[in-house]
Amino acid sequence: MTCLKPVFALSIAALLLAACSTAEDRAREQALQDRADDRHCRELGFEPDTEPYGNCRLKLKEIRASQEAPDHPNFGVGVGIGIGL
Repeated sequence: MTCLKPVFALSIAALLLAACSTAEDRAREQALQDRADDRHCRELGFEPDTEPYGNCRLKLKEIRASQEAPDHPNFGVGVGIGIGL
């Protein structure tokens, strides 16, 4: 039983390190995406800190979200309480 404690501790440490690198990876990917969106909207002629530029950035995020969404329109997870009549 004593032999399992170091293995358990190492497993927990590995999971924590993996979680940290995953957050860093997501932050890096988000920064790259932000730069690409900025470049794209500027190339289209929108000036930063203007409403049209903000709309451009928002539209790019909406497009990306719709592409990442599942193809099933009734897909969802939740808990509900109801009364059947």
